Amino acid sequence: MTVVVIGAGSAGLSVSRELRRLGVEHVVFERHRLGQAWRDRWDSFTLVTPNWTLDLPGSPYAGRDPEGHVP
Repeated sequence: MTVVVIGAGSAGLSVSRELRRLGVEHVVFERHRLGQAWRDRWDSFTLVTPNWTLDLPGSPYAGRDPEGHVP
């Protein structure tokens, strides 16, 4: 059986990475280009959550200020 992941945002890509690590056959469907939600943001947009929330499986936040915010 193939697992279907709907959406290639950070959550969908994280799930895809974990499924791959586990050897689970899967496919990711995305309506737009990868990262499209970020491409459509206005130029002055900044994240309003602490940097530590940017941790993704296999890609932990590596900056110096985990409580700061990405500009």
